[in-house]
Amino acid sequence: MCPSLRLAFLLCVTTVAPAFAQDRIPAVLDCTGAFARDADERRLAQVFGAANVERADIPVGEGNTEPGTALFAKDPAKRIDILWHDAYARPNVVIIRNGSTWPVAVTGLDKPVAGGLTLLEIEAMNGKPFTLTGFGWDLGGYTSSWDGGRLDKPLGGCNLSVRFDHASDAPGDALDKVNGDVEFSSTDSAMREVKPVVVEIELGWPQ
Repeated sequence: MCPSLRLAFLLCVTTVAPAFAQDRIPAVLDCTGAFARDADERRLAQVFGAANVERADIPVGEGNTEPGTALFAKDPAKRIDILWHDAYARPNVVIIRNGSTWPVAVTGLDKPVAGGLTLLEIEAMNGKPFTLTGFGWDLGGYTSSWDGGRLDKPLGGCNLSVRFDHASDAPGDALDKVNGDVEFSSTDSAMREVKPVVVEIELGWPQ
C-alpha cells in the first residue's frame, strides 16, 4: 500500500536529516516526547525516523482490529503499536507486545518495567500487592489496578498496565483456580503457583 501524503512528507523530512532522528531514539520509553499526551505521527517520525512509522490495523482483541500506527512493524523485537484518540494524533494506547524488548520508565524507580519480569518482581516494584484478571480469555492476565502502588503512574503521567502469561508448565490444578473473567490479588496462592511473567506492556492516556 502506498504511504499517505502525510507520511510521505515525513519520510522526506527524515531523509534530509536521518542522523537527527536516529540520535534521538530513546533506550527506554515513557509518556513524554514521542508518547506525550499531545503527540502525533509527526513527532513519532521525528524521534524514531519516518521510515520506521507506518499505518497499520492494530489487533484489539476478540479478532478485531482498529486503525493505528506501528513502529518498526517488521521487527518483533522493536515493534510498538499505537492507537489514537483523534486522527493519528493524541495517543490513546501505546502497546509493547510479547517479544518486543522496550522497557518503560516509572517515576521514582531505578529499574524499568520490561517483558519477562515475574509477578513477584512487579509486585516488589509496585511496593505492594496489585490486582490482575484471570487467564484463559481474551483479556486475561492484565493488571486491573495497582491499588495505589508505585506503578500507578509511569514517567510522564499516563496509565501503565501490564499483561502476564502463566508458565508453560504451570500446574493444572492451580491454573484452573486462576482462569476466567475474575480478578485476583497478586498474593493469591494459586496465582503465584502458576508463575506469571510480563508479556505485554501498555501506556494509556484517558480521553
